[in-house]
Amino acid sequence: MTGTAAMMHDFAQSILPDNWSLITPQASFSHPQRGFTWWRYENEDEPGRRSLTATELIDVDTSLLKLVESMPDDDLVLGGFSQGGAMAMEMLQFSLASRVKGIIAIATRVVRPMELRMRLQELPVGNLLWMHGEKDHRVRFEAGQEILSVFEGSGWSSMKISHSKGHMIPIEFHKQIQKWLENLV
Repeated sequence: MTGTAAMMHDFAQSILPDNWSLITPQASFSHPQRGFTWWRYENEDEPGRRSLTATELIDVDTSLLKLVESMPDDDLVLGGFSQGGAMAMEMLQFSLASRVKGIIAIATRVVRPMELRMRLQELPVGNLLWMHGEKDHRVRFEAGQEILSVFEGSGWSSMKISHSKGHMIPIEFHKQIQKWLENLV
């Protein structure tokens, strides 16, 4: 949310299976405190808020178009942390969804749950890796659990990792995530 592609690169590289390619796109909107964001909050950033305003959704759609254009024509695993995870799920609205082998949603929430539910009914079932911290103050744990409801309700298999920490990716789960990726092949 307030990070950079470079901040996520080392984590993503550490879980990347051998012979896989990695893309860590940079969000385009500057965050007022540090880094970048996939959408700008119209008012103050309110931790725990679940719905976006129309203006914020316009930012989401603008970012989505740039992301989709930057994707290769190969099979894909889309994933991200916080806003990045939300964008990964939103990308399933595009034709590239037929090439998606898995979604990684870490410390995130669904932007448009009804639309995602409907879209997942049109797609072959896939694989979800879900991780969320029980003490997450940015994205409430309950908001993250909605992801499981949406994907599992559409027949997707899911690997669930919950931890007692906050808005973070604990290092002790990196190998587990890497193994999940390796099993997608």
